[in-house]
Amino acid sequence: MKNDVVVEVKNVSKIYEGQSGRNRVLKDVNLRVKRGEFVGIAGDSGSGKTTLLNLVGGMDSVSEGTIIVAGDDISSLNERQRTLFRRNKVGFIFQDYNLIQELTVYENIILPFQLKKKKIEEENIDRYLDMLKLMDKKNAFPMQLSGGEAQRAAVLRSLLSEPDIILADEPTGNLDSKNTQVVVKLLQYFSSRMEKTILFVTHNMELTKYCTRVITVKDGKIVK
Repeated sequence: MKNDVVVEVKNVSKIYEGQSGRNRVLKDVNLRVKRGEFVGIAGDSGSGKTTLLNLVGGMDSVSEGTIIVAGDDISSLNERQRTLFRRNKVGFIFQDYNLIQELTVYENIILPFQLKKKKIEEENIDRYLDMLKLMDKKNAFPMQLSGGEAQRAAVLRSLLSEPDIILADEPTGNLDSKNTQVVVKLLQYFSSRMEKTILFVTHNMELTKYCTRVITVKDGKIVK
């Protein structure tokens, strides 16, 4: 594993303004993630772990502090610049799959390549479809897939687009135990074998054994 730092979160806080006043969801958070790390982020609901993921992914802006991802200071970007950052450098895996219903599995997988105007390696795509037992679903639409198949397709779409960082927010939350193991082991494989940098939010502490390290968020702070 290389020692270069892909993510650096420095003294970051996130404050939301509401009718009841200011709500400081994250409080002076610091975090460094190196290339190829598979970092589990644990914590109770409402602890701030998803907010942290959203800030690192450029889906929200910091209130205080700095976030640098793959050399970009994303805390200084405007909304248009953050959109380009997300498209070019971040892969997202969500609990609800987020596949485009009007596109086939194959079309969903190649969409990031088309947006980035990158060459599509057909043999590489077929190899991983076969590995994930999705080859027979290559031309199927999301509504024709089981939950496990849809999530495996979503993971593959994210991984093959070669982002600098992959953000997985409870990606196994809707899966049975068998498919949960398949998805987490797939993430572990890409992290260890291909040096993909992954932040993995989960409520299931049993799954963190596959991570290279685990941090715990409590009341908006990293406590472990």
